Amino acid sequence: MTGRGAAAAWYRSSCDVRTSLWGKTAPVLPDLPPLRGDAGSDVVVIGGGFCGLSTALHLAEQGIGVTLLEAHEPGWGASGRNGGQVIPGLKLQPDDLVARYGRETGERIAQTAAAAPGVVYGLIGKYGIDADLRQTGWIQLAKGPAGRATTDAHIAQWQQRGVGVAALSRDDIVARVGTNAYIAGLYDPRGGQLHPLKYARGLARACLSLGVTIHADTPALSVAHDGGGWTVTTEHGRARAGTVVVATNGYTGAMLPGLSETIVPVLTGVLATEPLGDNLARRILPGRQGAADTRRLLSWFGIDAANRLLFGSRINSQQELIDRSNFGFGLSRLSEIFPEVGADRIAHMWTGRVALTLDHVPHIHKLADGLYAGMGFNGRGVAMASMFGKVLAGHVAGRADDADFLPVTPMPKIPFSRFRGQGLAVALTWKRAMDALRP
Repeated sequence: MTGRGAAAAWYRSSCDVRTSLWGKTAPVLPDLPPLRGDAGSDVVVIGGGFCGLSTALHLAEQGIGVTLLEAHEPGWGASGRNGGQVIPGLKLQPDDLVARYGRETGERIAQTAAAAPGVVYGLIGKYGIDADLRQTGWIQLAKGPAGRATTDAHIAQWQQRGVGVAALSRDDIVARVGTNAYIAGLYDPRGGQLHPLKYARGLARACLSLGVTIHADTPALSVAHDGGGWTVTTEHGRARAGTVVVATNGYTGAMLPGLSETIVPVLTGVLATEPLGDNLARRILPGRQGAADTRRLLSWFGIDAANRLLFGSRINSQQELIDRSNFGFGLSRLSEIFPEVGADRIAHMWTGRVALTLDHVPHIHKLADGLYAGMGFNGRGVAMASMFGKVLAGHVAGRADDADFLPVTPMPKIPFSRFRGQGLAVALTWKRAMDALRP
């Protein structure tokens, strides 16, 4: 089947990064055999997403020996399935951080988070990673008055801190985004876009070039202290080290009891069109920025290097299945924002887990001496997870300047976490209602 017929062919299957658009367009990695037998190194990193790869890379740059264990392949989880938007800052605005952490700490957190895109750009440049990077900025859009208040606060607070964030009027949005579905917005010049799986696999190649040992298809089954350090047990072997860093985020399993209960994993769905024709490609996001709105159930979108429109939103279930019924909400939003882009143009669909935290900031946990975790990037993982890797490496290596970001905390637990599924369904229903009542 070819052409528009192929683009409209919907099917049902389990999601895997290899079935996504990114998986079909990223160069493959060399063979990374599973761990068999015993291995030893200075540090074991569990998880081969942006955070784990960045941690391993920053440690290897300092001459520290690293073994990285990945349950599937580098970039298999959210790092290889997201929208590729390099978003500066955290969900919380600088003034909110100051109110929560105090003036000095809050400002430091805000500035470090603001610098996170620079970590991405620096790694891509330093290691020559071909990730289709475009440093074109980021756009946030408001559907109604509540959303406008959010973008106005973003503009005012970052302008007070010397960042050239600019307001967008409705006419600006029509010209720069190609839709009349929003009343206001902002442009932040610090953002960008990239191919996330090319970036993840590029980080993996950089790690290999510095001597990091990467074992794919090696899920960690347990982590235990053995007196002189830590032992990570896998199906066919054991990895020993003085320090272990856990960077599994939304795909955290049961290897460390309670860790998965510190986050709320939420499935999001991504739609990608066939390459747009010249007229649409010139009209939709002609400056090639990534964009997202402020709605509680937000939508985000961008144009890739081949002029495909990418569109993300929540899906209709919590099952990672590629099925048209799972993407009804996203298709409805796509029709609302870009009515000229019909469902018959959709050529790719996939899902992935976003790890949310109740306080809207990611967490650095010190679970014990020599045992760290970085979790909960709240949909901003391209920049923040890359920055977290640098920060976690700073903690492991004892480099205070690199470790000075968010406070290190013990492992919390979300109250009534076993009821997260029911709670999430209620929360999504409430958010959808509030989006309609107070956009």
